[in-house]
Amino acid sequence: MKKRLLILFSLILSAGAVFAQNPIKGIVKGANGVTIPGATVIVRGTNIAVVAYVNGTFAVDAKQQPPFYIRVSYVGYKPQDFQVLKFQDTPIELTLVEDTQLDEIVVTSRRRSEVLQDVPIPITVIGGQAAENAGAFNVNRLKELVPSVQLYASNARNTTLNIRGLGSTFGLTNDGIDPGVGFYVDGVYHARPAATSTDFLDIEQIEVIRGPQGTLFGKNTTAGAFNITTTKPTQTPTAKVEMSVGNYNFLQAKASVSGGLAKNLAAKISLSGTQRDGTIYNTREERRYSGQNNLGFKGQLYYTPSDRLKILLSGDVSVQHPAGYPLVIAGVTQT
Repeated sequence: MKKRLLILFSLILSAGAVFAQNPIKGIVKGANGVTIPGATVIVRGTNIAVVAYVNGTFAVDAKQQPPFYIRVSYVGYKPQDFQVLKFQDTPIELTLVEDTQLDEIVVTSRRRSEVLQDVPIPITVIGGQAAENAGAFNVNRLKELVPSVQLYASNARNTTLNIRGLGSTFGLTNDGIDPGVGFYVDGVYHARPAATSTDFLDIEQIEVIRGPQGTLFGKNTTAGAFNITTTKPTQTPTAKVEMSVGNYNFLQAKASVSGGLAKNLAAKISLSGTQRDGTIYNTREERRYSGQNNLGFKGQLYYTPSDRLKILLSGDVSVQHPAGYPLVIAGVTQT
């Protein structure tokens, strides 16, 4: 019995020695043959991992017998799995394929289309679909996605939009005070902060630019700016309908139709409506306050005679008629 245990123990030790003495050596390259230093090599199913050296080579002890898989990954390349069928003395070559699905975020914060990484300005970019998925149909909802943005509003005449705590004052009425945060839609300046309460229509992306922007955007941008870009009309006939429901009888409907009118001329019509009952109930009048009743319309003509010249004619109107902005008395105390 002791002899059998001794033989079994020696086999286990020899097997462990075999595993330890058979590291996998290799080199990581791209499709162009250039080595990729810093690539991560992981033995799949374990926590054994190494990083490729400066010349792209690596050596990893799998601590197991083939066959098994190793996963190689690096930024800008697709993670790939490679099967190891046997140990060999010569280094194995592992080729990674570039990930062509990486999206480039193009912004217009400097009055021209640029890749976001090339712009030396602190910018937060939110795509239109991401804003829709979060239910951010106006700036008041958008502030929940950008921590440095604050929006205070007791009524349409008393609205202030701040970035990093800087902007305009918040008092009884500030409709005659210039804002400190610029609000731009397709390059058009909206002078009054109350415009931030209107519903978004066909948003492509929203750029929240932090810091003084007087050189690029002019006055009233001492704290930053909102640069909103809407989707352009297309020659291909398209239509979109969206409807959302919620508590307090919340109902929101959006629709847009786009298509070509002539060669190089496209048009688009968009509608939006939002309705919600108020959250404050007046027992004397038997009605609710602080609700929403918004209606918006937007029309666009897009003329593209060449790649160098593009003309966009846009007009929109938004009507808000809420039973809103009540003042509630919390209680009465003696003086």
